[in-house]
Amino acid sequence: MGGAGHMLHTIKSLKANRDLLKKRKRKSKEDVYGVETRTELNLKKSTLKDIMNIRREIAEQKRKNKVAGLLAILIMAMLAVIGYWLFQ
Repeated sequence: MGGAGHMLHTIKSLKANRDLLKKRKRKSKEDVYGVETRTELNLKKSTLKDIMNIRREIAEQKRKNKVAGLLAILIMAMLAVIGYWLFQ
């Protein structure tokens, strides 16, 4: 039979792997990821005036985005109508 040498190699490599598995040290989570430390953040306190300014800026940006989106849709619709009219 031609496969006897392959089977012998398979048996030897399985035995070697089994021996290596017995030697492997079991690692704990701390060894792999390190010890967890608490991160301290130094954030400044916001006043009511700062919060209101931030909200106003966010609302203004939202309005600008909405207008830009509507203009883009309007232009695309106009181009579609013109394209349809030209290639009819």
